Amino acid sequence: MKIDRIDKFDHLVPYIDYFEMAKMGLIQQWVRHPDVVQVFHKHRIAPEFFGQYFGVRIVDYAMGVIRNTNQLGYCPVVGVMLIFFEKKQIVLEEIFIICTNLKNTLMQFMLEKEILMRETLNEISRLIDQNFLGVIYDYMQMHNVENEMNSFCSITQKEEPNTYYGNDNTNITSALHYLQAVEIDLEMIDDLGAIEKDTLASIDLTNAMDNEAYRDVIILLNDYIHVVKQLLEFQELAYTLTLLVDLLETTPLESISFENSGVVAIYLKAIMDDLSMWRRSVFVDHSAEDIHYLDKTLFSSIAQLQITLSEGDESMTEEIEFF
Repeated sequence: MKIDRIDKFDHLVPYIDYFEMAKMGLIQQWVRHPDVVQVFHKHRIAPEFFGQYFGVRIVDYAMGVIRNTNQLGYCPVVGVMLIFFEKKQIVLEEIFIICTNLKNTLMQFMLEKEILMRETLNEISRLIDQNFLGVIYDYMQMHNVENEMNSFCSITQKEEPNTYYGNDNTNITSALHYLQAVEIDLEMIDDLGAIEKDTLASIDLTNAMDNEAYRDVIILLNDYIHVVKQLLEFQELAYTLTLLVDLLETTPLESISFENSGVVAIYLKAIMDDLSMWRRSVFVDHSAEDIHYLDKTLFSSIAQLQITLSEGDESMTEEIEFF
């Protein structure tokens, strides 16, 4: 479905297939730029790890903006990425190096393909610059920096008074207000409760996870996402859970050390406990002051889980030492 907005990229649209076909090569070129590698090396992050868990989604999001299916200036994966960066103690100056080299990589590719003209240059610059403003905005919100960002950049368009976008909490919807405004299928809420119960039953904290339990958790989380997606107000939550499932699906249990498999189980149980509390406070008790309060918690849990998995992956450690 297309998003109604004034941000158009008509001159880039004819070349969208160029970008799609070259996507993986562009991501590799981006994360292996010497300046970016220097930042990753300093903070012990493997370039391929960043490319797999963040780079691909950021580029996919940008392609969606060009197609007019994503909103300019708001990439959902940025929330997880910034929390990951914070835990890795990456500062704003280093974030600038990472982001600006994505722009440089794309422009170099366009120059090589002879599609870098005045119009396409303006559009690719606007695309990346506006998204970088979104990163800066979220970074400042996260660090409680006194600023007047809204006076010179509009990261999101707030068309309705009770709409919540990303980390901007100036407009918050309470559970009571939300449930007065919409009709909820209570069977769906019961389904969420059943999925939570089944998922927690699959996670045995007394032992490291086995393959069967690992697969069961992924299946049950996918079921949870399927239900949440039907609740239109919670598409960001569904997306965040999708990031979690992608992380688990692309990380074979065999690649996780025995010690870390127990940590993974603890994180997954904590996430399901958080989901259960969110479901009850929004749909059962109607006590949540902000129906989107869980988003940041999930971002943090997923980012910490990514750190745990990356630090336990010997191949990633070897690659970092290589650089």
